[in-house]
Amino acid sequence: MNNGIYKKGLVLVFIIAIIIMAVMGIKLSDKEKEIAFTNYSSIEQNEYIYVDIDGAVINPGVYELLEGSRVIDAINKAGGLEENAFTQNLNKARKLIDGEKIYIHIEGQADVESLQSNNLININTASADILMTLPGIGEVYAKRIIDYRSAKKFNSIEEIKNIQGIGDKTFDKLKDLITIN
Repeated sequence: MNNGIYKKGLVLVFIIAIIIMAVMGIKLSDKEKEIAFTNYSSIEQNEYIYVDIDGAVINPGVYELLEGSRVIDAINKAGGLEENAFTQNLNKARKLIDGEKIYIHIEGQADVESLQSNNLININTASADILMTLPGIGEVYAKRIIDYRSAKKFNSIEEIKNIQGIGDKTFDKLKDLITIN
């Protein structure tokens, strides 16, 4: 046999194999890039909150809403307002927080003394029902507020942070909704 032709053929097969491996390698690396750079953060994940709405609504209850929903969304989810609903103190555009209790008063039932003309709730005079219309204030916190003010009236709205369980985060949600005057 002619070793020269054999060597040339072997080199040619070797070169073809290298070219094939290089082409396959490039194709594999492109696939890896596709897989590695799939952007999972663009996949939207809806966060839900639960809100308890009671009082003068058609269907009171606990409802699941999308995070960022507003009071009006909870009212609509509950079937809307009853004819005798008192909403003068209610900010229907306010964003909801998880676990919040919303109480819609019936006309004449609302503690008018606790509602100021600027729609702020007076934490020194508001009833438990009125206090529970505030975001993050349920029955337990309303009772704690009333117990606190029974011993000593609030001298500033910041004093509400003296109530066990009400910290800076809750106060930030309340500060534009409450007054002591």
